[in-house]
Amino acid sequence: MKTLEDIKRDGWESGINQVWNVDCSEAMKLIPDKSIDMILTDPPYKIQFVGKGSLAKKFDYRKNDINGIGSNINFDLIPFLNIMKPKLKKMNMYVWMAKQSIPEVIDWIRKNNFFWDLLIWGKNNPLPAYNFKYLSDIEYCFFIKESGMHWTKGLRYEMYKKVMIDNLQSIKGHPTPKPLWMMKKSIMVSSKQNDIILDPFFGSGTTGMACKILNRRFIGMEIIPKYCQLAETRLKNTIQEMFI
Repeated sequence: MKTLEDIKRDGWESGINQVWNVDCSEAMKLIPDKSIDMILTDPPYKIQFVGKGSLAKKFDYRKNDINGIGSNINFDLIPFLNIMKPKLKKMNMYVWMAKQSIPEVIDWIRKNNFFWDLLIWGKNNPLPAYNFKYLSDIEYCFFIKESGMHWTKGLRYEMYKKVMIDNLQSIKGHPTPKPLWMMKKSIMVSSKQNDIILDPFFGSGTTGMACKILNRRFIGMEIIPKYCQLAETRLKNTIQEMFI
C-alpha cells in the first residue's frame, strides 16, 4: 500500500500496480499530464432527496459506504472530470454515476467536444421501493471518448452491448462492489495489454482485479484505509488464482 509521501518520494510510476491510500484530488497532482491510457471509476454518487420538508429537492453526496465512513459531502463531479481530463493520453473514461448527474455531464461533454455512450447495469434483485417509486434497478455509466482512443475490434458480440444484466453484488467488507465481469468488459473493449488503467475511487479493488486478469497495469486510489486493505487482499487472491 502506498501513501502520498511514498509517491512524492519515489515517483508516481512506483505506484503502478499498487493500491494508493490517498485523497485522489491530491494524488492526481503527482501524475504528469497524458500519462494514463484509460480511467474506470465509481465515484461518490449524487443522491437527491425527494421527500417533504427540509430535505425536499436537496442533494447529498455519498460514498458507497453504508456507515457513511469516508463520505465526502463536498464532492462535485464536474471539477473531478476537469482534474481527470488532462491526465489521459486521449479521452477514454468510464464513470459510474446516479441519474441526477446525467444532464450536467452531457453539458460538460458537449463543451469539451467529446463523444459519449451511456452504459446501463440492470439489476435482477434491486432493493424494495416505497412511496410510489419504481425500483432502483438501474445504474448508469458514461463512456466519454474522443477520436484516436483505443477500441478493440473482433470481441464477442455481447461485449459491445450497452445494457448489462446482473444481480446486486455482495462481498464481506464492502456494501456495493460492481460485478467483476462488467469491469473486465470495459477494460477489454477500451484498452490493450500493458496499458495503464486509473481508478481514483478504488473501493474494494475490482478494477485492479480485472486489470491483473487481463494483463493491464493499474493505479488504484482509495482514501478509506479499510477498503485499501480489502483491495490488497482481493488482488493477492486474484494473482494466486491465476497461477493455480
